[in-house]
Amino acid sequence: MPLIDRTYPDIVRDVLTNLTQGVTGEAHPVMYDPTARPVQVPDVVLLRRPVRRVSAVIGKVQDPGTGELTTYQFTLNDYELAPGPDDPQDQSVIRFLPFGRKPAPGTDVLVNYYPRTTDPTPLTDVHPGSVVRTLIEAVAKELAVMYVQLNAAYDSAFLDTATGSSLDRVVALVGLQRYRSGRPVGTVRFTRSSAVGDIFIPAGTPVTDKQDKIRYETVETHTMLAGETTAEVAVRGASDSTPAVGPNVLTVIQRATAGLDSVTNDGVTSTPSQDESDQELRSRARAALLASNKGTVGALRDGLLQMPEVKAVDIQEFPNDVAGELQLSVSLSQPSAAALPASVLARIEELRPAGIRVLRGMAQSVALAVRVALTLAGSNLAATEIQAIHTQVTATAVEAVGRTGVGQRVRAGPLLAAILQDGRITDASVQITAKDSAGDPNPVGADFVLPQGSAATLDPASVSFAQDVMAGAAAPPAVTVQVQASVPVALRGGVDLGTAKTQITTRLNSFFSSLAPGASVTAGAVLTALRDDAKYAVDAARMQLTLQTDREFVQVAQGGQAFTVAAGQTFTLATADVTASGPEQ
Repeated sequence: MPLIDRTYPDIVRDVLTNLTQGVTGEAHPVMYDPTARPVQVPDVVLLRRPVRRVSAVIGKVQDPGTGELTTYQFTLNDYELAPGPDDPQDQSVIRFLPFGRKPAPGTDVLVNYYPRTTDPTPLTDVHPGSVVRTLIEAVAKELAVMYVQLNAAYDSAFLDTATGSSLDRVVALVGLQRYRSGRPVGTVRFTRSSAVGDIFIPAGTPVTDKQDKIRYETVETHTMLAGETTAEVAVRGASDSTPAVGPNVLTVIQRATAGLDSVTNDGVTSTPSQDESDQELRSRARAALLASNKGTVGALRDGLLQMPEVKAVDIQEFPNDVAGELQLSVSLSQPSAAALPASVLARIEELRPAGIRVLRGMAQSVALAVRVALTLAGSNLAATEIQAIHTQVTATAVEAVGRTGVGQRVRAGPLLAAILQDGRITDASVQITAKDSAGDPNPVGADFVLPQGSAATLDPASVSFAQDVMAGAAAPPAVTVQVQASVPVALRGGVDLGTAKTQITTRLNSFFSSLAPGASVTAGAVLTALRDDAKYAVDAARMQLTLQTDREFVQVAQGGQAFTVAAGQTFTLATADVTASGPEQ
């Protein structure tokens, strides 16, 4: 915001009020709850009562579109004058109307007014054209020009508002100079790899030819959005001696940027006749400020991620509830390394905040397993083509897990979206679990949450597939699965066995009717469906379900097997044996 904002009309108004014995700019803070209904703004009671006339009420209002505060002079459509506490003729209370504009909460309302008790003024004519008014307006004009000059001097000290030679002096603080005419300019086209998400390309990113003899730099910051595959960015020669080049010469990205695969210049570069613009110079200066910044968590993270050896970084402040400590977990591009390379340790020491102890180490590796159920297009595919689809899906899963940062979620949604990009696949579901995990697996379609400071790994051999379903094939024959349930329970006080049996039977029917092909029936899933701590507690160790078809017989119990639902299967609860395992509580 500007240092001070006094326009010519404001100065004339306030000077005239002062010369005619009025009160100028009496400030009244306004506090109220803007979410209340109806909104009630407290009355503004003027100090020098009684009041003969109010000439101006000025405050800050919030722009409904941008949310920014702007100066506004209220009118009688926004407020009314009410009498003071002692005199009905006293107009010393300003009351804002329910449907008018209101000052923003937490701001000041400035009031110009005339008390009744002021001495008479010797000035008899302040109308436009009079001697007094002409002199006042002449002085006000000079003051307004001075305020503008003060604001210009204030803005010249900041990167976002300085222009021209003032901007040249600001960027000189970080060792930059404006590029003069003569350096070649052009555009390059960056292409993303298979990475998902936005890709940030900072100003100053170097691109060169294959021999690294001709170097250009991007002159603007650009964000490649998740749905974009390419981005065209303006570049300029890195030095005054950089020559203009023909098409497809700038093909090397010299600074590693996650997600970018390649770069090229489709057209020739040319020599301009204009100097570098203020906007381009600001972009370079912002990038230089970020690169020179040290001693912050952000600088430590960004500095490590610029190294090709580092894949992901997780930084935790106050890891042991001790001030002055950072826990740093680094995931390397080569996970087989036994310890952090010397180059990474040197970068940590260079960037760490002074006086801060950095507890550094390798991110713990969590091996995952992914099970995929596919619905393939058509009614019949050759075994070799199905195997090719499985190979492609396996590579997609391994790449998606490899992009996960330290301590982040392994998200099922983006993985599923990447799998469905193959036109031969019409539908799919994924289940992400810890490899060789004990207990109940992660549900189908759910994200896998990594522990703090851990990184996920996925071996291709840990990607498995359920029986593929052909979208154009005839519907599988209906198969009825007979379910026999034995559920021992400990009843809570006031609950009889009949009530518990009725509720458990209803919940079992609801659970089995909601199962879709590919879902797993486990003891944990059944216990979750039956749980009602207010009425009973299920004896998990003794609960058992038997699921039987003409070709399959599975007993589901804690620590035992799981039943995988196949297409065309429906469930019938044959028996539900609910028994009390102990005395009522």
